Amino acid sequence: MAQIRWTVQALADLEAIGDFIARDAPSFAQVFIDRIFEVVERLEVFPRSGRIVPEFAQEDI
Repeated sequence: MAQIRWTVQALADLEAIGDFIARDAPSFAQVFIDRIFEVVERLEVFPRSGRIVPEFAQEDI
């Protein structure tokens, strides 16, 4: 099983995105953020289901 490690910057970005969405749709903002975490958690079980980051071209990033 893979391990997901969130960077401080990634979490801060998600919070900023949630805050931005919440300006117009507070309930949708929480749903959106929850779905992001759900999808990322799936990567722990299915690590090859994500895409390879083109800038690095490494399967483990």
